[in-house]
Amino acid sequence: MASDTVEWVPAGTAFDVDDFVYFRDKGRRDLDDVLGEIDLVITGPHASAAFPEEMAPFVDDRLTVRLQHDFTDISTSPVGRRWAQIDPHVLYIENPHPRAVRDANRARPDDLGAGLRAAFERLRAAGESQRPSLAGIDAIRPVTFGYLPVLREPRTDDEWDQLVAAMTTAGSLGVDVYERVRDDLIERTVDAKLARLAALDPADVTVSEWRSASTLLVMSLHDTMNHTARPDGAIRVERQPVDRLPNVVALSNHGGPTANVRASSSGALLDDEDVLSLDPTTMRSIANAYRWAFDAYGPDDVAFNRPYLGGFETRHISPWLRSRAANAVVSCDGIPVALELGAWQNEFLREFLLGPEAVEHLTAPGSDWVMPPDDRVDWLAERLQAAHDRVRRWGPALA
Repeated sequence: MASDTVEWVPAGTAFDVDDFVYFRDKGRRDLDDVLGEIDLVITGPHASAAFPEEMAPFVDDRLTVRLQHDFTDISTSPVGRRWAQIDPHVLYIENPHPRAVRDANRARPDDLGAGLRAAFERLRAAGESQRPSLAGIDAIRPVTFGYLPVLREPRTDDEWDQLVAAMTTAGSLGVDVYERVRDDLIERTVDAKLARLAALDPADVTVSEWRSASTLLVMSLHDTMNHTARPDGAIRVERQPVDRLPNVVALSNHGGPTANVRASSSGALLDDEDVLSLDPTTMRSIANAYRWAFDAYGPDDVAFNRPYLGGFETRHISPWLRSRAANAVVSCDGIPVALELGAWQNEFLREFLLGPEAVEHLTAPGSDWVMPPDDRVDWLAERLQAAHDRVRRWGPALA
């Protein structure tokens, strides 16, 4: 259903686990009872659009619901929720706040106001016709990726204090909770899987069941459109080639175009944080399963690390998983078995998720938003489940 009114979260709304964590038997089984069966934790750091009302005085009057939603990865939300409803091995954790409060896929700044002040200063210095980079100061971004206004710049120190207080208060009820729950659930899932794995007899399970039991991957789920919005709302300004996604999905593990380690001209690793977040064989297996699931065999349908290498969530989660790997070993029927751990980012082309009718609507002038239709959401979730079932069955043979 289309909407043309900016969406708000009522002031003081406090989110908890039940509000933004999804799994197949939710409401029928306790969360802790299912964690040992999970092999894929999906996070949605940009999957919400509604702004907390605490921020209302600082939201630009020119913002429309279309720009509000285009500023997010909202099309991933119904897909992630539906996938978790049908796949017993998936746990989906969705950030209830948009990046206008604070971007959960950026490192949290020590001072929320400093980066935002710098962003406004950079925008003012560049003028209306320029698009300055906000890299490094975009934990709270005041403009869309088409550089249309989202937040109004405070005029006085008192207004700055009020804005920072509003973001801090709202964030403590939503995005801060999401980050704590995300990290806690990943750790609890590792512990639950180790306990379950120790109790399994390899002779009593299928290959797929064994791979699921002995694997835990974390996927940060995103979408990006290959176009940005004009002031009239038409999302049809084509991005530069270097910023365009493949036709279906880009998988990112902080590596190169073949999912292997990126290297400098001397052959050395670029830096410590670009250690691969997921091994290349598993990445290529998942990519080939997606090619099969979506009939996406074209040369520009599925790609690695293009245009993004992977965001903060994978850089945050992957080192923790690596730190646990040495101790994530149990004895199964007298045989030591290590839990396979890793993280990566899926960046779907938003046009692919939306489907042609929704894309046609959003590329025309307007102020409303439309979501992917239910039948497309069902199809996407079913094909994603089928792809990961294929990985569970065949594993490295798909690479």
